[in-house]
Amino acid sequence: MKLLETNNLSPRVSQSSRLPTPRVPARSRGISPDLWLFLLGGGAFLVVLLSQLDWQNFLPNLVGLWYNGKALLRAEGTTLQALLLPTLVWIAITFFLKEISPKPNFWSRLIVSLGLTLLALRYILWRFFNSLNLDDPLNGTISVLLFIAELLTLTNTICFFALCIFAKDRSPEADRLSQAVMRGEYLPWVDVILPTYNEDVEILRRSVIGCQAMDYPHKRIYLLDDTRRPAVRALAAELGCEYRDRPDNRHAKAGNINHALPTLTGELIAVFDADFVPSRNFLTRTVGFFQDPKTAMVQTPQHFFNEDPITVNLGLEGILNNEQTLFFRFIQPSRDFFDAVICCGTCFVIRRSALDEIGGIPTDSITEDYLTSMYLQGRGYRVKYLNEALSAGMSPETIGAYINQRLRWGQGTLQMLFLKSNFLTIPNLNLMQRFYHSLGVLYWLLSIPRVIFLWAPLAFLLFGLAPLRATINEILYFYLPYYLGNVMAFSWLTEGRRSAFWSDVYETIIALPMAITVIRTFISPKGKPFKVTPKGIVDPHHININWPLIRPLLIVAILTMIGLIWRSSPLQDTLVNPDSLLINMVWSAYNLALLLVCVLVAIDVPQRRHPRFCRQEPCELILGGDRYGGKTLNLSEEGACIRLTAPTHIHLGEGLGELRFTEPSPLVNLTLPIQIRWSRSSSRQDIEMGVQFQTFSLPKRRRFLRYLYCQPGQWDEVRVPEIKTAWAMLQSLFRLHPLAESR
Repeated sequence: MKLLETNNLSPRVSQSSRLPTPRVPARSRGISPDLWLFLLGGGAFLVVLLSQLDWQNFLPNLVGLWYNGKALLRAEGTTLQALLLPTLVWIAITFFLKEISPKPNFWSRLIVSLGLTLLALRYILWRFFNSLNLDDPLNGTISVLLFIAELLTLTNTICFFALCIFAKDRSPEADRLSQAVMRGEYLPWVDVILPTYNEDVEILRRSVIGCQAMDYPHKRIYLLDDTRRPAVRALAAELGCEYRDRPDNRHAKAGNINHALPTLTGELIAVFDADFVPSRNFLTRTVGFFQDPKTAMVQTPQHFFNEDPITVNLGLEGILNNEQTLFFRFIQPSRDFFDAVICCGTCFVIRRSALDEIGGIPTDSITEDYLTSMYLQGRGYRVKYLNEALSAGMSPETIGAYINQRLRWGQGTLQMLFLKSNFLTIPNLNLMQRFYHSLGVLYWLLSIPRVIFLWAPLAFLLFGLAPLRATINEILYFYLPYYLGNVMAFSWLTEGRRSAFWSDVYETIIALPMAITVIRTFISPKGKPFKVTPKGIVDPHHININWPLIRPLLIVAILTMIGLIWRSSPLQDTLVNPDSLLINMVWSAYNLALLLVCVLVAIDVPQRRHPRFCRQEPCELILGGDRYGGKTLNLSEEGACIRLTAPTHIHLGEGLGELRFTEPSPLVNLTLPIQIRWSRSSSRQDIEMGVQFQTFSLPKRRRFLRYLYCQPGQWDEVRVPEIKTAWAMLQSLFRLHPLAESR
């Protein structure tokens, strides 16, 4: 293998003096001592408890407890005021907390989380004692399955709110530790690696230029090419970075990194996916943490400079946040509080010696990043999380790529259950770490309850079965307080990062394929091999209907509509309980709305090849010998929209010219060749133009890309109130955005 060594900053170190080739990850010999202690203690407590039971009267006491619970958990009163009292009280408490604490703090999170936990427990106890239908085996089976599905979902919700009371903010720590880096007192060598498989060369060009632009002197940039492409080798030579390839593709991304490790010489390794571009201060903000020898890794959030396909396909850009924002900006800081941060495969820095200690990147699961962080934690190292968007990459551009990425994550997480070394058996993990990692498994299992929630009301509408035995009064008294409390608190506690309504959309669109993946993984843990998420392959001119995803959604939607029509007709069974009829029809109507939104989501609409950034920079358009002043309205890698300020006349000619940036733009004196694609007059007699950039030199491209992608602090979150996102969901049902875009 020929190595391109063109980085002038690279110190030449003899390979014999480097650390050895990565080994197979160390294996645990069994369950860790602290987990054994917990299990033995729990077992002893259970034995003592069972020994104290009155076994002769056990069954009568159990029956008595059942009837006491049924009597206790009944809707109090029949007036609307009495039934709505719990809901009104909780709404008042929530509004009060939002007024005194617009930005949630520890105490407001604690109060709301405890309140929602009590409402959830109150609801689930009512479900257990008073709403199960055990009249016959068929009704009983469906009713119990629905109850278990709700129990798992509420358990996840309770844990989410309870654990996210706590969060670690490491920005002040980064401020302090980065001083040594900026003063030049702590500057370890950093190998910046970009594993690539099939990404377009232009995507790689952008990422390499961004990595080279980082404000850190002791760095080397490596392209790890897993497809041995001459064009990528030539790109590395053109840009002055180093190139590595290998003769095979064993173990995919993990194998690609492990193969390159023996040739790397840095004390630290920064890893970016091939489509991610770091800000100039990425290493300045992260390297300082490694002054602590117990710090093995610093993970930063994944931010995306393009919208996810759900947002794009519904035409809701700027209204919805990227689906991953909740995890990266809200859940990971909570994990950091409990030292349970997980590596996310990109945008992180890792200590080389710690990586060698665990034998390199683990290859036992297709989510090798998750295993890497757990193995490091098991060795007593700290994995820290800096909640600052210091880089940005490409979100999957099609709904198919989005679904496949999530299926890979889910499959890889579940695969860990079948490894000898998993979160239950790895030594030295504490109970909170094990618990938090177990919640990651629970999250992917919840796709099965989501499928049950879609099908359960159809049992009543189509077959007259009753999996839920409830009255309207009981729903108002037990369910409504928890549901409205969850809706009101979710967006506020997550600071506008996620809406409860849109969570249902995201989870419904993936529910069926994920449920199949869950079952398949438990049957065959190895399952499908690692598959890279495709990037940059969107057809810019045509819509694409994802029929494999749409068909099951349409089947459930059509059956739901048939059931609603049947139960609304005069031909329905006159003996049907009116309360059950209304409850199941409202439930089905909500499911139908979700399904219709998901069908629209599954139709990919045309997209631009490059994202546009709203950047208003002063500029002048040069056409022949004429110059016209104005400013840009937006910029992208391939062109710009500009507004010329009330020109008295303009001669377009052949439409070829130059765009020159003027003061006080950061791009001042940068001149780019352009071709005018369109022009129109605005209401203020100004002229707006769309221009396309022509080929320009590498030094100009470096400067322009640094401006577009590498400015510190440029990646802001979209935070939208719950009411706005709920209204957007309603609008999406009637706008039919994909069909409108297809015209």
